[in-house]
Amino acid sequence: MARQSQNKFIKRQKELERMRKAKEKMLRRQSKKDKEPESDEATAPVEVEPANQP
Repeated sequence: MARQSQNKFIKRQKELERMRKAKEKMLRRQSKKDKEPESDEATAPVEVEPANQP
């Protein structure tokens, strides 16, 4: 079977690079999403009101 043309090779390389970048971006977004609730709970100040007893 004949080799692919140079144009096809370049297109394929660009496609693979695009897919790799999309995957990295997705992982960054997921890790950011996972970290947000934990950091909010950990840094949120807890306000305790004293109980009013008559």
